[in-house]
Amino acid sequence: MRRFLKPALLLVFVLISSSVCAQIKVQDDLGRSVVLPAAAKRIVTLSPHTTEMLLAIGATPQIIAAAQFFDYPDVMRDIPKTSTLGGLDREWLLASNPDLVVAWASGIRPGDLQWLQASGIPVFMSEPGSLSAIADALKKLGILTGHAEKGQKAAALFTARLDAACSGRSGDPYDSVYYEIWPSPPMTIGGKHWLNEVLELAHLHNVFASVPRGVFTVSAESLLATPSRIVITSQPAQERLNTSASIITADSTLGRPGPRIVEGLEQLCQQL
Repeated sequence: MRRFLKPALLLVFVLISSSVCAQIKVQDDLGRSVVLPAAAKRIVTLSPHTTEMLLAIGATPQIIAAAQFFDYPDVMRDIPKTSTLGGLDREWLLASNPDLVVAWASGIRPGDLQWLQASGIPVFMSEPGSLSAIADALKKLGILTGHAEKGQKAAALFTARLDAACSGRSGDPYDSVYYEIWPSPPMTIGGKHWLNEVLELAHLHNVFASVPRGVFTVSAESLLATPSRIVITSQPAQERLNTSASIITADSTLGRPGPRIVEGLEQLCQQL
């Protein structure tokens, strides 16, 4: 009996070890471990920028639902859309039976965030605080979806395009810029927002970089006291206090922390 016991125990150990080794594990942007038994095949993506990331790494066929306000590309037109603005449709999400949810931590209600984390559904929380974090997320999502090589290539291409986007302005002096998130009430970015990195690449200096915040509402008095040479906005027709500034129109690609931000940066530098 004993001579069969050791081989049997060894077989059990090998099977357990193989199972553990087969698991896919990465750390999301909140520092949480995301563990999958195999590459995700049924993915729900809850924000436009995470959808961009999944498309960039070749995971489009695995997406079963995407963020409602995603506007690119046409290949996503027939994929069911969902929104988190009015609260997450929890019953629908459970019925969809996803094996991975990719969500934007700042774009989801705290209660829904807690529910997602406790639901048992594997969730990758995206909260990129820098351009390098976007590249890292491409690699990690590539691993989770079985597209590790494409994730690496997408990250490398993203970084290379960032470096080249505004190379023609490398010797230019820095221009002061007011980045308008919303015209009324006026909202802008402070020094803790990742978009400052993008502005830096374009040789622009955020006039509110000294404010230690991300996004905040700014008073009319502060706007008048802090003039800028350039205003970047998505709503150029709005009236503004700073009437002497050059107005540059930016679309959604510049404000989303996804791989298409490169396109927004390239367009920005072409207008400068």
